[in-house]
Amino acid sequence: MYTFSHKAQGAHSGHDDVIANYKTWDQSNWTAKVSGNTFQHTRQGAQSGHLDFIINYITWDGSNWTARLENGTFHHTRQGAPSGHHDTILNYKTWDGSNWTMSLKPLKVAAELNHKKQGAPSGHNDIIMNYKSWDGSNWTARIENGRFHHMSQGQPSGHFDDIINYKGWDGSNWQARLYGNGFYHTAQGAGSGHPDAILNYSTWDGSNWTTSFTGAVRPM
Repeated sequence: MYTFSHKAQGAHSGHDDVIANYKTWDQSNWTAKVSGNTFQHTRQGAQSGHLDFIINYITWDGSNWTARLENGTFHHTRQGAPSGHHDTILNYKTWDGSNWTMSLKPLKVAAELNHKKQGAPSGHNDIIMNYKSWDGSNWTARIENGRFHHMSQGQPSGHFDDIINYKGWDGSNWQARLYGNGFYHTAQGAGSGHPDAILNYSTWDGSNWTTSFTGAVRPM
């Protein structure tokens, strides 16, 4: 997932945004977002839009170009040209006709988890999990790009790991890895484990909770 980094022509600094307001070939105003490897386009004032692999934009000299996303860069082709070129930037005209440059910036996202307290009929969604580690200390985990990010309670920073060492409902020590859309659990000292869609853990106050993936991600 990506966001845009925008800078006005001649400016020394700019700003990041999840949208880009641009003029298309017929001079109409549109907004674009990146959705996967496609653009989500919405015309100014419209309630909904459409997905497309390309963005048709007007560059600084007023000529018409098409760009598509390729491996975190733009592939640009001038209107009517048989081929184009790659670049990390896109020079475009925004709604008021001024010249801007945009580049792509990876958007940090974390997997969304559903947490449900033992015995509760429903729960809540969050990108973090507050759990007790094997020594009884309190930690927070989130899942970024297929790995756990762990942070000890009260600490300003943490570390990445492929595993999470957590206490189960009965106080026993377990280790989990990410496994498909769930987890692979192994009891402390065991030679093998088992996969499951859920993880039963003890949280900071000692209460028992279950977490599972919702299938969604959230920006951080």
